Amino acid sequence: MDIDVNQMRDHDIRLHGLNRADRTYTLYYDETNNHRLVRIAEDGLNVPAAKCFVLGGIAQIGPPRELGFPALRESLRLQPSVRELKLVHLGKGDILRLLDSTKVAIFLQWLEQEGLFLHFQALDPVYWSIVDIVDSIVVEARQPQLITMVWELKDALNTLIRADLASVIVLFRRFDYPNVGAANRAHFLEALIELLEPRHALLPDFHFRMLIGVLQMGKKFDALPFLEGEEPRLLIAHYRDFYAARLCILKNAFHILDAEDVVSRELATWRFMDGTTQLRHFRFAASHDEIGIQISDPIVGLLGKLCSFAIEEDERTLDEAREGLNQRQRNNLATLARLIDRSIDENRVFANYVMALSDRRKLSAFLGEE
Repeated sequence: MDIDVNQMRDHDIRLHGLNRADRTYTLYYDETNNHRLVRIAEDGLNVPAAKCFVLGGIAQIGPPRELGFPALRESLRLQPSVRELKLVHLGKGDILRLLDSTKVAIFLQWLEQEGLFLHFQALDPVYWSIVDIVDSIVVEARQPQLITMVWELKDALNTLIRADLASVIVLFRRFDYPNVGAANRAHFLEALIELLEPRHALLPDFHFRMLIGVLQMGKKFDALPFLEGEEPRLLIAHYRDFYAARLCILKNAFHILDAEDVVSRELATWRFMDGTTQLRHFRFAASHDEIGIQISDPIVGLLGKLCSFAIEEDERTLDEAREGLNQRQRNNLATLARLIDRSIDENRVFANYVMALSDRRKLSAFLGEE
């Protein structure tokens, strides 16, 4: 299959003002929380805890250069038997425990000293699975004012659904979501409204009424384009499009990806075309053979735990957690925040969040960015 990289990238570049997308970089990749697929089973989701998927790692300007990995290994006191660096070698547990690790401090400080950038795509699989409800209605409504509010509408829907996800999954199973179909469209939306209305107090009144009004509007349409012709009860079939998006947007970069059987097989059948020229700007490698991939493992692991923490906990819990940090935790969090900010300053392409607005705000506040 041929992929026109310019067709894929031009819209995002214009929409998000990605004015450094043509720069030359070397990017190394790893991933965490790749559930392969997320589907509705008989007793909930097939993945009991659908954690935040993160694809990313380290980036450097220009062609590959030697990294000071031997010095890092020595500082971390890794045993000779450790074949490759993993997050588990820096610490274990949730993000708060990891932030209290001296080895995490050594690792993050080394990244700063090496002048490396972070790059990542963080995706909340639950959020990604439900936004088609809003998008379908907004597309059919063709009302400019709704388009300007689409992110707030998605955030409101996510807040209400997350409040009791299990009950919504039962509803989704009943209607074979996302393959609701034209015949069941109105019944599905009415049942969803009935389920969400008791959760009114979780949102500002205006946002709640706007969301319910949009869902009511959807009942009048003949079709909801993203809720028809889909595989029943399959929420996420793959993550390959996120790999492809990065390969298209950063077409002048060279991408070195961790060998992942499913994605590598699929991408091997795709030709990334820049006009009439086929790009050969990526390859897969075994992590034990690629230092850059090894360094990327702890990064995506930390970011996966950090983003999942922001998604799963409420604002008060996050505020209390931040207030309760000890000095080592504060220092490590500040270093991680500096690395993220420095990377975004270099290129906004390097950070991509597919998360609800309120979760993004919680994450920013926890990082001390607000």
